[in-house]
Amino acid sequence: MGPSRLARVAARCRALAVGSTVLFSAGSTACSDGAPSLILAATTSTYDSGLLESLVGDFQSSHPERSVRTIVVGSGEALELGKRGDVDVLIVHAPAAEDRFVREGHSARRTPLMINGFVLVGPEGDPAGVSGLDPVAALGRIASLGAAFVSRGDSSGTHERELALWREAGVTPERPWYLETGQGQGTSLQVASEREAYALTDRATFDVLSSILDLEPLVEGGPSLLNPYSVIVPTRAAHAVEAGELADWLTSEAGRQSIESFRLPRTNRPLFTPVGPEAAGGP
Repeated sequence: MGPSRLARVAARCRALAVGSTVLFSAGSTACSDGAPSLILAATTSTYDSGLLESLVGDFQSSHPERSVRTIVVGSGEALELGKRGDVDVLIVHAPAAEDRFVREGHSARRTPLMINGFVLVGPEGDPAGVSGLDPVAALGRIASLGAAFVSRGDSSGTHERELALWREAGVTPERPWYLETGQGQGTSLQVASEREAYALTDRATFDVLSSILDLEPLVEGGPSLLNPYSVIVPTRAAHAVEAGELADWLTSEAGRQSIESFRLPRTNRPLFTPVGPEAAGGP
């Protein structure tokens, strides 16, 4: 059952032209008793930062009878896979798209999981002079000067937030100064670094990769750059009971401790902040 579902997911992702899709397995030696393999679809920021592998490892350490296979895509593609019943659990960070997902009846359960922040990064020297501006003003200046900007362009949570900020700025970004990679966060940041361009990124991925990038954090903080993540069990999850067990663990004290303890070694600063139990409860 598990491998055939993964094959369907891979085919779906190819049909969606998801160039940044990453498939990998965790704990595939578990389930000796024939228990089903859960498929968890998670955003590229959780993978690029290293959090996803850490969370799955911690879950399986306390649930050795469970096998979790993961697929890494943007939030938009993850939600599409959830609609089709191709995955059992989602970790996503696209609130508007999640709201639509719930309204359309595709969610059996949606619970706040964790937060971090978005940050506008750019080349050393900040040629467009956006440092210290609010995000909307910064994007307006980038557009007015035609400064190079790299977008993921992949219907991810980061891309969704970026597009919302452009709308607030009254700007329709366009070539030649605006480039869409169609790739995940890590790859898009590398492209921005190579092209001496600006980009919007989640802070965790930037912190992990900053030592190999010629980019600086320029604009961050404030409500418009808050980056909330949710864990969702889709209505069509093939293994709803087991999916609920994983979602329960992620939002439990053990799951929150796993998120909070995942830190950047050189600074010992948490890359994500778990959401407290008072914010849980789903839609």
